[in-house]
Amino acid sequence: MNSLGKRVLPLVIFGVLAGCASPPPPPPVAPPPPPERTCQIQESTEVVGDMYIDEQVTRHITTTRCVTQ
Repeated sequence: MNSLGKRVLPLVIFGVLAGCASPPPPPPVAPPPPPERTCQIQESTEVVGDMYIDEQVTRHITTTRCVTQ
């Protein structure tokens, strides 16, 4: 019986070690492209009041809208 253990034990150890081999790692994932940012600038001027009667008020408005995709 002792000789049977000497024959089986190396086969069991080899089987365990061979079964533990892991597959190769997956290829690295390519990084996503950098985000693109687009901006739109809208400018407008509003004049309120009458120059002869009241003081004239000029309002300059700048609106910037940006979108990142």
